[in-house]
Amino acid sequence: MDGVPVLPDAWVQRASRPNIIDGEEVEYGFMLWPEMNARGSIHEDAFEAVGIFGQFIYVNPREKVVIVVWSARSKPEASTVIPDADFFAAMTRALR
Repeated sequence: MDGVPVLPDAWVQRASRPNIIDGEEVEYGFMLWPEMNARGSIHEDAFEAVGIFGQFIYVNPREKVVIVVWSARSKPEASTVIPDADFFAAMTRALR
């Protein structure tokens, strides 16, 4: 949109960090999950939306990468050949 922001200034920061709900900290913000223990890694500041059968929207603002995965896993348990975070890291490196 010609450089015009589509989200309020602090929205991404609030959405991608743990928040306080009813006085308790929760690990997500606006139902987007930060990559845990990511400090110093390629996932630093990244967050994702996660569907029960392997759907993902991975957002890495630092690397300027968004990865969308449309999956239809047969069961909601993880059954991947490689961990999802490793896949997202490899894709991010490949897009540099």
